[in-house]
Amino acid sequence: MTLSDLPQALVISDAGVEDANGIYKATGREYCDAPVYEHVERGQDLKITREPHKNPKTGAIKHGWLLGQGGRPLYGAPTESLAVPASGWKKFGGEEPIPTVQVHLNMDEVLFKSADDRKVEGDQALEKEDWQGAIRHFTDGIDTMKRANDCLSDGFKSRASILLSRRGGAHMRMQEPKAALRDAVAAMDLERQEAEALAREALRELGFKDEAVLQKILEPVGSGRILDPAAPLVLRCIDRWTADVLSHFSQVSADCAEEMPMPVHMPSDRYLDGLDEETRAAVIRKYVPQEQFGGTAVISTPAECVDLMKKWEEVFTGPEFQCRRKALWDRRDLSFPARMRETRTMVAESLSKVLEPMGFAPGKPGLARCIKQMQVYWSTDKACADKVGSS
Repeated sequence: MTLSDLPQALVISDAGVEDANGIYKATGREYCDAPVYEHVERGQDLKITREPHKNPKTGAIKHGWLLGQGGRPLYGAPTESLAVPASGWKKFGGEEPIPTVQVHLNMDEVLFKSADDRKVEGDQALEKEDWQGAIRHFTDGIDTMKRANDCLSDGFKSRASILLSRRGGAHMRMQEPKAALRDAVAAMDLERQEAEALAREALRELGFKDEAVLQKILEPVGSGRILDPAAPLVLRCIDRWTADVLSHFSQVSADCAEEMPMPVHMPSDRYLDGLDEETRAAVIRKYVPQEQFGGTAVISTPAECVDLMKKWEEVFTGPEFQCRRKALWDRRDLSFPARMRETRTMVAESLSKVLEPMGFAPGKPGLARCIKQMQVYWSTDKACADKVGSS
């Protein structure tokens, strides 16, 4: 029997020591040939481990399972089994009552059950018109689902979409249409039929009454491209996308909106999920270098990207650039890294005459902003990609 064949999750409830209650997961480590379990919220402070006990008289070694806190045994169950028992537990250093122990082979089934319980609590709060309480319970359920390993299963998608839809409905009752729209879009992207009516209600509340505009805004939702597939319940990407889309459609009609804003998935969203805005901003300021102002210019279409690349080509093939390039590469006093830095500066300065009239900042900051925008079309538009390949 391998560790993967043994239970991967435990649920402790009704223990006299309140801290001991909760979900424990297999850590991947083993002790006495069995998994080591840790509390999913309190970590190493609360463990369930298989422990040896030597009889002082006979020298025989027997085993049992201990639930301990900070190295102090609270409850135990004597058994030679490599699997945590559901019964037979006794009080050691803990308090009455003895805990109820549920054993699960799969962690996700524990998380799904917990999320289902939070949904029931949220529904009860909705019936009482306790909107804040409902939001809290549904959020707890969503946060629980974030720990699931399989975010592609139907069970995950259906539970998550319902929790998001219900929370969005509570936000609408709280007169918070932006939050409601975020949750509705996320729910729809998991399961298209879920929450579409809520999304339309939120959009109308935000001032978008035209049915054609509503249809255009919601058209890409449900394809699975709006949410981050690696972290589908981290919703900062939805906040960004909805803000971009609403800004876009506040300026153009549905007929003119050929280029919809694309969702942007950032690793930092996953790493900083759950932090408030102030803490998040402080972390980013500390660890992420601040970009210099690159100007205000925007490359709006693939055609604009191709036209700009043609202008670059004219600069790079022109006599002035070629002369500067030759002079730089003929220098023998530069190391290779220094030569690369000088080359980047030369390219930025040479392209400034093209970029600055468009609204890009002078030098490297403007070039960096320009390239960042062009990269979108290089990876999504064939004409742009072909132009890059032929350059």
